[in-house]
Amino acid sequence: MSYDMVVQRFEQGDAAPMAGAAFLAVFAPRVDSREPEDNYWHVSADDGGTADVYAAPAGDTLGSLMISHFSPGAILDLLVEYLGLADAVVLPPGCPTLLAHEGQRRHLPDVLRADAVVVKAGADIERVLRSC
Repeated sequence: MSYDMVVQRFEQGDAAPMAGAAFLAVFAPRVDSREPEDNYWHVSADDGGTADVYAAPAGDTLGSLMISHFSPGAILDLLVEYLGLADAVVLPPGCPTLLAHEGQRRHLPDVLRADAVVVKAGADIERVLRSC
């Protein structure tokens, strides 16, 4: 899907850093090419799906992540796994914010809270994106 989604963590309504180790644990084993100067990682999943991921881990943290040109299926399952480990949310343009768990809602900026949806699997993300 040629669509860009930003992944961010929030604390008390403000953007907050994510754990760099969570990014490396989920995505690094799946990287098949990388362009460090552009913070670009090409990721492949077991089902043949792929995604372009833009992230710049700095030490133990990661400010944000963008996923683009992603396939349905296992790539989105990896994204959900990352959300849980990093306590992060997905901000898909024109769609509700995607939460890893309900407790994140209270940390979102007010404008993002009401319509936010909890996702437990990649199929949940696909369902939300189809409905927007």
